[in-house]
Amino acid sequence: MLAKRSLSLASFDVLAEPVLRREDIADMQRACEVLDTARREAQQLLADAAEQAQREREQALAQFWTQANAVLEGLELQRQRLQQDALETLEALLNESLARLLDEASLAERTRAVVRNLADSQRHAVLATLSAHPDRLDDLAAWLAQSRFAEHWQLKGDPLMPDDALRLSDEQGAFDIDWASLRRGLLGADAATA
Repeated sequence: MLAKRSLSLASFDVLAEPVLRREDIADMQRACEVLDTARREAQQLLADAAEQAQREREQALAQFWTQANAVLEGLELQRQRLQQDALETLEALLNESLARLLDEASLAERTRAVVRNLADSQRHAVLATLSAHPDRLDDLAAWLAQSRFAEHWQLKGDPLMPDDALRLSDEQGAFDIDWASLRRGLLGADAATA
């Protein structure tokens, strides 16, 4: 069953002021706005810091590659110098070895080398006279008998010619060659004088 009741309040129990004052609500709104502004600024600071960190990473990477490239270029230059030094040393060794071999060749071997070089320079077999010191004629005759020039060249002794020189002459002129010039040609001018 329903019963009706009433409650009576004394005047001192009633609030004299509103529960939330307008100033408090305004302060709360300002606080919310300050918090929102602080959040936005914090997000902007984080974004700026991330961009700065990315720039610094890229700068560090670029600096690393610059230094790495400098080191690699230095290594490449060093490799090229070592390669050049090795080639120069090898060339000097080969020239020295070849010079020793050439210097140890007997006079007969030298004569055969000179006449082979002379024959290699002739593309076509033409009638010619091969002149040499008389002491070399026997070796030259043996070589000439086996060469393609046997029918075209005739031997002639010339006592005024050095032992290691030959002259091939025809109606168009003469071609002189000797051991020293052949040696210079094989070794190169610098190595031949060393």
